[in-house]
Amino acid sequence: DPYIKFLSREESRMELFKRIGKSAEHIVGTIANFYPAKNLETFIDAAALVKQDDTIFCIIGGGAQRQKLESIIKRKNLEDKVILLGKIPNAAQYLPGLDLFVLSSSKEGFPWSVLEAMVAKLPVIATKVGAVPEIIEDGKNGYSVNVGDSSTIAQRIEELLSNELLRQQLGIQAHQTVLFKFNIDTMVREFEALL
Repeated sequence: DPYIKFLSREESRMELFKRIGKSAEHIVGTIANFYPAKNLETFIDAAALVKQDDTIFCIIGGGAQRQKLESIIKRKNLEDKVILLGKIPNAAQYLPGLDLFVLSSSKEGFPWSVLEAMVAKLPVIATKVGAVPEIIEDGKNGYSVNVGDSSTIAQRIEELLSNELLRQQLGIQAHQTVLFKFNIDTMVREFEALL
């Protein structure tokens, strides 16, 4: 649905800052279950490499790997930079509060969270897994990177955080992609054609 009911940017940022416990100039985020396939270690590694001051990295979700992720964050001294927000009902409504969205998965099917981020007009950095190459045209409506490449993810994050115009351009192209290529009517029609 390209017409998801989001909170406004101001409302969603206020809510996220409340949950995070402090504010920042930029928020880089993801929504993911804490499972091995989501490869959140790469997200954390990228956060450690980003030199941009006043940036918070938040992960919305929960699951069996929470303790492992907490220990990685602690070992890398990132407690003030990478925040595990836990499960949040209807988490997609907070997407406008982010400055960009990262999907660091090592395995995916058709990642719904990427489409939701694109509907929210966010620039997306996503690993080349599952259907991501069909969704993201590298450099046009987002960035696609190799699995586990935290260095390139960090570079792309820094590039986007330092260039608001580029964030807006990629976000608009991302939104247009969902609007015209992945809206519900088009998807149903293509499924019917396959069947």
